[in-house]
This record gives sequence, structure tokens and C-alpha cells, in this order.
Amino acid sequence: MNGARFPRTLGIESSCDETAVAVIDADGRVETHLLASQVAAHAPFGGVVPELASREHLKALPLLVPPALESASGEIELVAVTAGPGLVGALLVGLRFAAAFAWARRLPLVAVDHLQGHLVSPFLALDGAPARPMPERVLALVASGGHSSWYLMGPGGTAERLGRTRDDAAGETFDKVAQVLGLPYPGGPVVDRLARRGDAGAVPLPRPRIKDAPFDFSFSGLKSAAIRWIRAQGLQGAGAGEDVPRPVYDLLASFERAVVDQLLRPLPELARLHRPEMVTVSGGVAANSLLRRRLEEAGGDLGIEVVLPPPALTTDNAAMIARAGQLAWARGERQDPRRFDARPSTKWQPPGMRRNR
Repeated sequence: MNGARFPRTLGIESSCDETAVAVIDADGRVETHLLASQVAAHAPFGGVVPELASREHLKALPLLVPPALESASGEIELVAVTAGPGLVGALLVGLRFAAAFAWARRLPLVAVDHLQGHLVSPFLALDGAPARPMPERVLALVASGGHSSWYLMGPGGTAERLGRTRDDAAGETFDKVAQVLGLPYPGGPVVDRLARRGDAGAVPLPRPRIKDAPFDFSFSGLKSAAIRWIRAQGLQGAGAGEDVPRPVYDLLASFERAVVDQLLRPLPELARLHRPEMVTVSGGVAANSLLRRRLEEAGGDLGIEVVLPPPALTTDNAAMIARAGQLAWARGERQDPRRFDARPSTKWQPPGMRRNR
């Protein structure tokens, strides 16, 4: 499948608070990559407001698709759209738009799992290069505001989940701790920047382990411990001003290290068990500089190649949805644009990605 040529694909992503449209060609080259951010709209609320996100998608999609089509090097042959998981209203905006577009032009339509989109993003480039072929076995970490899981990827983008968060996702904990400190939303990029100024060993924080589930994560206790420390030190809102106290930097550095420790702890044993040819990371937290550096160091120690996505493709984007759609199309997947719906629950995942407990 790596040598296959695919249809030129229009990708549409609207699962949360980013409206994204992209076109990729038969070899997985990103021809167009457009995104309308909703950060400013949601910042006053300290998080994503679902109804507001849906309205912003309604406004943005008709503005993004025409220039994307004009920038493409040929006619669209396939439409791929995120069907879940995500916010149901936001998903429905993208789904209905994609379904109408595909039906009016008699184009094939594929529904894409948002997580499979993240999984393929490290294999894409934004410099005009074709998509990189996937090896037979890839250990893949997805870390974002809503998801934190390790997967084993096989040929054609198939994936089996090996471990997951039992509560909060890594990105969510960055946002919550940043919010208590009065830092801007979203918290992840701010934490990354300010943590560079702190002492990562200054604040003792827990690294919870889950009994009988060595590859799973728990971030809620870590988040709560950090927030309790902030309140005990009287630092609520202390990051909002120009003169940020030194303990804030130390707390953020310590917290960031604890999160990264948690995310990478399963890697050595997973590598021993599955003998991957490559390790990847994707999702919003994949932009974190400490995680990227530590993962590359771990790959060097283990003798495994590490592939990181371009920072612009760590956020929710449509290039990854288009590529995942091409792979789904190659597996024979098709949807009737008149008879498919949003699947907002995280329980909806392609075969092999679901793991019931």
C-alpha cells in the first residue's frame, strides 16, 4: 500500500475548536493546508464552548474551501472528513458540509477517526515532499487535549491501542494548571515557554502508576497535586502579570517534567515487546519541546528511529484527515453521504483501535 497512488483528496476537520481544510495529492503531498483558529473566541471562557465552536465552524468552512480548491493542482477525487470523536455539534458541521460537497460532485466520501488522523500526521511534510512510507511496525504516542494513548501501527495505518489515560489527557492538565495560575488559554504553549526558565526538580510531584496496567496513564492526581501546591503557595493568578514569580517557573518546569515522564515511561517495555521499526508522537502535546527532545533521546538509547510531525501538524488539521482518508479508501471504506452521522463518543474507533475494559 505504501507504493500505491491515491485520489487527490479534500480533507475537512471540525472535531473541536479548529476549522481546517486541506488538499493532498496522489502521493500524499500537502498542496493546501488552511486553518481557522478559534482560540480568541474561546479564551474568555478558559476552554472550548461547544455551541460557540459549532457556530465558528459554520462561518469558517465556506470561507476556507474555495481558496483550498483554487490552490489545488488538480480536480478533487475523494472527500475525507472527521466523523469522531469530538464535539457532536462541531462534527456535524463538517460532516454535513463534506457530505453535500461529495454528493453534489458525485465523489466518494470516507469518514475518518480523528485519532487515526493524528497517527498518520508524522508521515506528512509541509515542504512539498510526498508522504513518508509507513514501516510494518510503529509505536505511536498520541498526546493532546483530549487523548493520551500508545498505539501499535501496522501496514496501511491500522492501529491497536496498547495503553491509554484513565482520566485526564495530558494536554488538558496543562490547560487546567495554566488556568489556575492565570496564564493565557491554551495553556500548553505557555507552559512550554515558561517552563524553560524553571527548575524541574524544585517541586515534588507524583507519577501515579495503575496496578495491573503498566502502559496506562493517570494525570488527574498529578494535576490535583500541582493545583494544591499552587494554592498552598498563594500563587493563584500569579502568572497573569508581567512580573511572574520564580516559584511559578519552577512549578511549571516540575509539572511539565512529570507529565513527560508519565507519557514516556511505557516506551522501553513497549519497544522490547513489539520491536518497532519507528516511534512517533502526534497531537497537540507533540509540539512540546521537552517531549520532543526526550523522545528523540529515548529513541537514540533504544536504537529506534523517531519521527516527529511538523509543529504546524501537531494541532487538529485537515492534512492528516485527508491522508487517513486516503488510507481508508485504499482499504475499501466508503460512506453514503445521505446516510452517515457524527460519532462523538471515544468508543467509536476503527477495528483494532477499540479496547474495552
